[in-house]
Amino acid sequence: MRTEYRNATRSKLLIKKAFIDLLKEKPASKVTVTDIIHEANISRGTFYAHYLDTKDLLESFQREFIEQILYFTRKNHKLTLVEQLNTLLMKILDILKNDYETYCILSNQDFTFEFYNEMRDAMIQELQQEFSLSPETKRRLHIFIGGFMILLREWLQNENFESMEEYAHTMSDLILHNL
Repeated sequence: MRTEYRNATRSKLLIKKAFIDLLKEKPASKVTVTDIIHEANISRGTFYAHYLDTKDLLESFQREFIEQILYFTRKNHKLTLVEQLNTLLMKILDILKNDYETYCILSNQDFTFEFYNEMRDAMIQELQQEFSLSPETKRRLHIFIGGFMILLREWLQNENFESMEEYAHTMSDLILHNL
């Protein structure tokens, strides 16, 4: 039983690595399952045991990222709204920095814009459940987090973009003084 789990984990890692390597050469919409199985040196059945298609594979990166954010939010639920939001934004930067190259490659794909909206909505929903936000606060969070997502996208897509840490500190000041 344990061997199956290790093999499944290993297969997923091989598939994801192959996918990222292929994304360095061509856009996600042009990467096929055949490309991935050849790059990863796995069978077609192994690929389909884990993913429906290449779009599902790409979305799995997004789901895992959002799950990390939500896990972190739930783990730190004793903070105030302002502390929680500030901590969340910093955690997002940490996650992105830990695998910067992968997230840069993923952010430049042709069907990932939905991801930023999903991440914003998931964060707001978690905060809503924990803090019972007023409609006005929810609206402010929607704008604030949406702006942060746009900055993240620019940061990942443009290597000459200013330091994200500077923006994070500015956003922390905004949170602490104006939210």
